[in-house]
Amino acid sequence: MNHNTGATNECPVYPGEYVLLPEIKSRLDRFKSGGKDTSVQLPVNMNEFPDCYRIEVAIPGAVREEILMDITDNVLSIVVFRKEIVGETVGKEVLQLHEFNDEPVERQILLPDDANAEFISAGFVNGILRLDIPKDYTQTRTNSNQVVVY
Repeated sequence: MNHNTGATNECPVYPGEYVLLPEIKSRLDRFKSGGKDTSVQLPVNMNEFPDCYRIEVAIPGAVREEILMDITDNVLSIVVFRKEIVGETVGKEVLQLHEFNDEPVERQILLPDDANAEFISAGFVNGILRLDIPKDYTQTRTNSNQVVVY
């Protein structure tokens, strides 16, 4: 992290360890091995602050339990597994028009060299996934890391 005096901490950091449930890991493995090329790209904004990077990803209609993230070799991978929409019923009517895409969507982002993937904090509010990634100039990082969305 940047330890300069007088620098404001724009990005909160919550370290932790996250282990996927076996059924989620199995679904993720099936998705990644399927080699699907999704035409939908999640829109991303990335800003740099003195002590961190902030990435915001628009994922409207999702809930945080549908978002899986990991970092491998400095590449952030975001996968959204939406719940299947199957003949929703409203009152006595069955909805017949389903234009929302319920296919899994993945976005990969190459992180800057000074991004510390071990101390990412992630929050999801009103369809916006916000990641705060502290800067670390010591270049000590792990090869792989899971990220939990709060």
